[in-house]
Amino acid sequence: MSMFCCVSPRKSVARSDISSSNSSISSNPRNKCALQPGHSLMDWIRLGNSGKDLTGVGGRIRPISPAELATHNTQKDAWLAIRGRVYNITHYLPYHPGGPEELMRGAGIDATELFDKIHPWVNYDSLLAKCLVGPLRFDAPDADELFGPANPSPKSDRLREPSKAQELVRKSMENLANCITPVRKKITAKSEENVKGSPPSKIMQSLIHSSDLPVSISRRAGSSPVKNVQKTSEDTPLPLRFDWIQTSTKLTISIYTGQLANPGGCAGLTDGALLIEVATNSWLRTVKLVPEESLKEPLQLRVFSESGKLEVIAHKSESKIWKGCGETVFGVATQISSPRTVECRVVHVSPVSHDTTLLALAPLPGPVVVPLGHHVRVHHKTNDSDCVRSYTPVGDTWDDSANEFSALKLAVKRYDQGALSPHLASLKVGDSVTVSGPYGNFQLNKLKGVKKMYLLAAGTGITPMLGLVKFMLTRSNPRCESVHLVFFNKTEEDILFRKKLEEIAEQDNRLHTTHVLSNANSTWSGLRGRISNEILVEALGKMDLTVEVGTHFVCLCGPTEFTHTGLDLLKKLGVDESYMHAFIG
Repeated sequence: MSMFCCVSPRKSVARSDISSSNSSISSNPRNKCALQPGHSLMDWIRLGNSGKDLTGVGGRIRPISPAELATHNTQKDAWLAIRGRVYNITHYLPYHPGGPEELMRGAGIDATELFDKIHPWVNYDSLLAKCLVGPLRFDAPDADELFGPANPSPKSDRLREPSKAQELVRKSMENLANCITPVRKKITAKSEENVKGSPPSKIMQSLIHSSDLPVSISRRAGSSPVKNVQKTSEDTPLPLRFDWIQTSTKLTISIYTGQLANPGGCAGLTDGALLIEVATNSWLRTVKLVPEESLKEPLQLRVFSESGKLEVIAHKSESKIWKGCGETVFGVATQISSPRTVECRVVHVSPVSHDTTLLALAPLPGPVVVPLGHHVRVHHKTNDSDCVRSYTPVGDTWDDSANEFSALKLAVKRYDQGALSPHLASLKVGDSVTVSGPYGNFQLNKLKGVKKMYLLAAGTGITPMLGLVKFMLTRSNPRCESVHLVFFNKTEEDILFRKKLEEIAEQDNRLHTTHVLSNANSTWSGLRGRISNEILVEALGKMDLTVEVGTHFVCLCGPTEFTHTGLDLLKKLGVDESYMHAFIG
């Protein structure tokens, strides 16, 4: 077993029956509700599990007054209340089968009666659990007082009888809702008999067997890690927490290591048991699951850096719903004495630039994940000597063609006179590579209060910055205000992942990228030169890290001379060493 991997790509849910319903609905221009690709129910569940703040308030539960609720009534900022609970539905709008317009009828008000009139059977509490802002501060007036004819309101038309199009949505949603077992609700023996006696509808059969819909969830699924657990000693880590969720074809195991714990880990099937190893801050812990029934490969493994959640997805050998996940055994925490070595197989090769190749490597024992900001070493024996080079894996969002499950993706720049890079650049699918790791001393908790991030990278030194860009732009507490990336290269064609960086900047204006070229041609209009005080001041302006202590941070990565020069310049600019980190392999 080893301790590294990458986030697996998402798999879309089969939606043939839903699409057919939506096609009928879309014929009514007032109730157009065809969902965009990537906005299925399972996509919504994945978004909720991604660690993104869907509440818009940092996840802090607090009472909401009707007056405050009324101010959140636009599609860019929409709240509604159902049975005394206020939800931020802004992110859910494009996922609503009835279309955003239907849902907006309840924005800014207590929509309980509206909800009960249109689709009271939907398990809204589970569906919107990650959107909960807080309780409505006092009891709302009854429906007759609020919407009765004696007190006409422009919002009273929201309670009109549902249209035929809405009825079609209602029926589709009813089938969807019936596929989900709500959190903390047990399936009784009687209900199981009813299921056996009444065959599911065609829509249910399609969804269950396609089946990314969760049909059983553990009692703690979706809850936050326990915050007040005390360490057993000064040295040992906090205990792990464990959750599981299943569909008819998959079992998902969630392990919580603590906020910003920056876990690494691996997973594999051994003698029918699922063995998961979790590494945090030089400690190794194991979770062994003897499943209720058999599991099969491939396994998928991904990590949510902000929450510290590690998620393992295993496929069931037989498509069915289990009564439980099986027997779980937690191992004793042990300190990691040395990195591990694992054999990998090349599963994909794609170009990144004229001299850089992206290798996707699948570890043979099973999927692995490297902690954010850490790297691996690639080994190759030549003439009885071991040639070693360090590489930081890039995530799954930086290359469209290398979305292989459980793959370590390494950006390898070829140097014609290099000892290892020519060999790596010549590898083909199916070739073997030896990798060890993880290595590094980056502590993610240093970014706990950081709101502004400055990243200085040169050449392939961009690779650790890619993970930091994604982390900072997706974290919710505190919300990142800006990420400034200054990327040094020789020529324009040397700029790695340029298109991806531009796409992210178009979608999120918090990312600011400045390119600096040392050997630019005459058409280049950007900055020229090498790292210097003048370049940093021009690219970043005044980096005042003393305004709010701990809210700014700088990271550097590149050739050794670049990194040391950058550190010296930052110190002269007044940047405290506590707010800097240099990635040195």
